[in-house]
Amino acid sequence: MIRAARGEDAGQVAALFNAINSLDGAPPPVTMTAAHVVQHLLGPDPWSLLRVAEADGVIAGFITASPAYDSERAAGCFIIVDLYVRPDFRRRGIARALMAAVAAEGRRRGAGCLWWGVDDGDDEATAFYISIGAGVEDHFTGRILIGAAYDTLAAEAET
Repeated sequence: MIRAARGEDAGQVAALFNAINSLDGAPPPVTMTAAHVVQHLLGPDPWSLLRVAEADGVIAGFITASPAYDSERAAGCFIIVDLYVRPDFRRRGIARALMAAVAAEGRRRGAGCLWWGVDDGDDEATAFYISIGAGVEDHFTGRILIGAAYDTLAAEAET
């Protein structure tokens, strides 16, 4: 069952965030807590849409997606930041159902597409995305501004 996350899900969702953020074998840069989930994703002004997959009485997976505007298509879109299904629940259609839920919400809001990135070498995710019909965005490479560079640039506008 795919549904909006609730406060009582926060601990399980935080654990799944920590799992996805440590897939490379290193601990996550920030340990996600239930309080983070409640504050940033379930509060009155959430940073992102959060949907969970409930199966066998537990949160089996989740997806986050943030609204944005796609000027190339002159329409809204959702940028998917995280999609994760616990390994013991994979191959049950849960990831597809989570993606479908976000696509349906996007279409309801007038969005024209979903965007996301995939980690280099994540062949399982790449195969899944191909299976749902996703293509590669031509001439696009993701970038991130973080840490000191982010602080320095933000400070330029604050002076």
